[in-house]
Amino acid sequence: MVNKEEKITCRHCGSLDVIKKGERKLSFGKRRIYFCKDCSKRFSIGLNKKQFDAWLIVDAVCLYNKGYSYEEVSELIARKHKIRVGKSSVERWAKEYGLGFLDIRDRIISKYGKEIIIERMFNHSGLVYNFKFHKGKLNEFGKFFGLKDFIYQLSRGIDDSLFNDNENRCSQSRENITVNVSCSENLRLNKIIGEMLKIVRSNYQRHSLVEQLMLCCDRDTVAVEVPVWYWNKRTDSGVCGHIDILQVKFGKIWILDYKPDAEKEKFEKVVSQLYHYAIALSFRSGMGLRDIKCGWFDGSKIFCFEPSEVRVKW
Repeated sequence: MVNKEEKITCRHCGSLDVIKKGERKLSFGKRRIYFCKDCSKRFSIGLNKKQFDAWLIVDAVCLYNKGYSYEEVSELIARKHKIRVGKSSVERWAKEYGLGFLDIRDRIISKYGKEIIIERMFNHSGLVYNFKFHKGKLNEFGKFFGLKDFIYQLSRGIDDSLFNDNENRCSQSRENITVNVSCSENLRLNKIIGEMLKIVRSNYQRHSLVEQLMLCCDRDTVAVEVPVWYWNKRTDSGVCGHIDILQVKFGKIWILDYKPDAEKEKFEKVVSQLYHYAIALSFRSGMGLRDIKCGWFDGSKIFCFEPSEVRVKW
């Protein structure tokens, strides 16, 4: 009998009354075979899709979207992760975790090559932020030229001292704000993020994994971990922060924040945080607030609002 502490349950009926029935050797490892005494069916647990490390899958998908072939991705993954993954698995993952970029992948790669992700590390208030942007998407869809110029300027560096005041970070703001917030469910974004997070082994990975996935696989995401700042005349102080995800879609610039449990967030806090992001980005890029939309999301829902409609009670 399998020890119940292992929590091995039958995939067919959910029973815990299962026994081991050997192993099956595969090209990339072994797969354990079990037999259920209740429903008399066999099932396996091993190195299938859901039990690969999440970063391995994201690495594979991102490498393909950077212009490498399925065969090349398979070889690169074997070198880095020491696990052999077939090209058919890479192809399946690329399609399964696709967020629209596959539609334009070939055109972008042929025009800009494989070096399409530009990044720079920032050390702000003792924390390391890995700012990245997608050169191909930014150039192709950057009708907001001020935004494009701002993103390229960031890649050349900024004054890091602007970000060393923890008390004036956007995430610490507490404005008395009123605005209409809309909620959407079951979007493809939420489904894919939700599926990916099921195989994340630690909460520490979640933000960076979501950002990497969206930057490489989403058609609209142009940058992640974007530092923004401005001077708040009302409080006579500097305000700064880092935007999780920056998109260009539906004729607007979207500021998105990933929250592991979006519905349980305190609306006043998160709306205030994103509102300050919008003001800072507007100032830095020369875009009006009407050109910007804000939102936060998790694996099931996304909440959005228009920063131009925000009313602040002083």
